[in-house]
Amino acid sequence: MLQSNHLELGENLITLIDNQFDALLRSFDSQKLGDLTWTMHNYWLQLRYNGDWKAVNVKWLPKAEQIAKLYQKRLIRNVAGQLEMQAMESPEYEGFKTYKNSTYNLALYRWLLGAMIECAKNNSANQSGVAEWKQTLKDLVPFATNENGLMIGSEKAFDKSHRHYSHLLGLYPLFVLNPDNQSDRELVEKSVVHWHQIGGGKQLAGYSYTGAASLYAALGRGNDSEAILHHFLNGNIGISQLLSNTFYVESNGLNPVIETPLSAANAISEMLLQSWGGKIRIFPAMPDKWADASFDKLRTQGAFLVSAVRKNGQTQWVKIKSLAGEPCVVKIPGWTQVMQVGKDRKVCIKVLQNNEFALDLKANEEVVLVSDKYINSFLIKPIPHSAYAQNQYGLRKNKHLGSDQSWQVPEYFFEKK
Repeated sequence: MLQSNHLELGENLITLIDNQFDALLRSFDSQKLGDLTWTMHNYWLQLRYNGDWKAVNVKWLPKAEQIAKLYQKRLIRNVAGQLEMQAMESPEYEGFKTYKNSTYNLALYRWLLGAMIECAKNNSANQSGVAEWKQTLKDLVPFATNENGLMIGSEKAFDKSHRHYSHLLGLYPLFVLNPDNQSDRELVEKSVVHWHQIGGGKQLAGYSYTGAASLYAALGRGNDSEAILHHFLNGNIGISQLLSNTFYVESNGLNPVIETPLSAANAISEMLLQSWGGKIRIFPAMPDKWADASFDKLRTQGAFLVSAVRKNGQTQWVKIKSLAGEPCVVKIPGWTQVMQVGKDRKVCIKVLQNNEFALDLKANEEVVLVSDKYINSFLIKPIPHSAYAQNQYGLRKNKHLGSDQSWQVPEYFFEKK
């Protein structure tokens, strides 16, 4: 939704939270506080993709501060001086039981504090709580881990197959565990692999596969992301069915679920483009099979519109338009140099490290970048596919479904209330 440049689809969430926040805060002042915090992460992303720091500071920050105060009530300082968290949930794991130092809640609280600190960097008027937020982050107990990676909580291992990955939110979508950091990367890679392999994956369902595709994309493991999406399309996905019209149901059709196909589409876009950690990442998780790829006007955090073309495994060119004039750092795998083409104002480009470049783009300016001055075609065309591959959904000639995939309306729908 956000990366596809359709921010209007998320405005209803912002309106709902603005109108009902006091009631939401009362309702989630419990072991389920993380669920509201996760919702506020979506609120944050909506504003960041819009490049609207004013709204972040005026609308998001006061709400975040109230949530942070509720978390503070649930912190206990241990004998080592660390702040531990009272028992809270890890959604759906063992039927919503609570766990001390819940990894899910620690990750969300860490993200919340970090985002509040980032607000202060962009608004000199919001400085009063920064020192306290930074100290709390420093004092928070580390995530509980064992030989298999991240645990559910300090006293509960992730020790059985389960469909959801709430203990992995620190990697995606929060990125408080940074895959660019080697120690964080080793931890999250081990954790993701363990989640999908334990118990033969017998309790995994559709969202387990699309979520894993996003997790692997965040790690830059495009081959794994592509393979797991193919399994979602064509393999055994437990209690789930992906229908030939792209809809998705669980439990023999009793539970239609819209989030899973949307999650699959989102994972594909994240293989093409990501924008976390203050960087625009071009083709960050490309499978070896995808030698050619292109996209046009996808949106990133900071309100940038990005287009790019890749041929024979190499990025040919990148176009970036800044809508808000925010700082711009772009990471383009395989590029060690960059030059601007075109007759627009010459943008100051600073070569950083690790295929990264800082661009001095003003609001409403755009720049076309190449690494080789001999590139002379800047067209975006669809990538050709075989006739068979073009009809992934729907019925092909002489092909029939192996089972009835129509949705039977449960009888309780007709019961008198």
